[in-house]
Amino acid sequence: MSRLIEFDKVSKTYPGGTQAVTDVSFTIASHSTTVLLGSSGSGKSTLLGMVNRMIDPTSGRVLIDGVDIASLNPVKLRRSIGYVMQAGGLLPHRTVVDNISTVPVLKGMNKREARGRALKLMELMGLDPSLAKRYPTQLSGGQQQRVGVARALASDPDILLMDEPFSAVDPILRRELQDEVRRLQGELGKTVLFVTHDIDEAFTLADEIIMLADGGRIAQRGTPDELLTDPADEFVASFVGLTNGSRKLRVTEGDSRLVTDATGRLLGTLE
Repeated sequence: MSRLIEFDKVSKTYPGGTQAVTDVSFTIASHSTTVLLGSSGSGKSTLLGMVNRMIDPTSGRVLIDGVDIASLNPVKLRRSIGYVMQAGGLLPHRTVVDNISTVPVLKGMNKREARGRALKLMELMGLDPSLAKRYPTQLSGGQQQRVGVARALASDPDILLMDEPFSAVDPILRRELQDEVRRLQGELGKTVLFVTHDIDEAFTLADEIIMLADGGRIAQRGTPDELLTDPADEFVASFVGLTNGSRKLRVTEGDSRLVTDATGRLLGTLE
């Protein structure tokens, strides 16, 4: 199913007058991974929260496949969209298998079928079946995040929202989880909207990056290659690390401008 997400001139003012985003418009292609990239205060989490109506815009519209989501029941909408947050957001009083099967059961699936699906998703996420009866506090941070992703996929949503889901784990595990998300996207083809402030994470995961400045202003949108080779302005160049030489290499031969490692991770551009 096509799942095109459109932000149409959305703004959000919080109580007290804080303007999180102002008159922002963009679309997110179906079956792709789009990363909202920016520092704290750039409005990226506000924009993501508008997709499942955790946050309603002050003005403007958010549409999914042309339908204004303001016309949809927010509870039903949220149950149709996968959502992964920081630190997993798991229910502490429920076992791993019950956490994963929560939304399918709420949507009417019988418990036995839901638990069977949960066990298959645990396998998909590289979680040992012996963890099924454990509680979140009995898991490592990485295991909790994998359970969080499995839970988000449990109802087979077309849209997956991920709000800095790996920011609390160590760098090595973070890389493993990023690679897992990339593998899953290759297999499942969801429409993924991913929020991060980490440029390397954005380069690893994104088909397209939307670079946000303060107030949700779109500084640039494009592929990781485009942000590296043709930054729109000094702000973008500085954010992606091009102004201090940290991503530039000098070479005497070759005509490629992009440098990658053995896994395809972008390292920078050739000067």
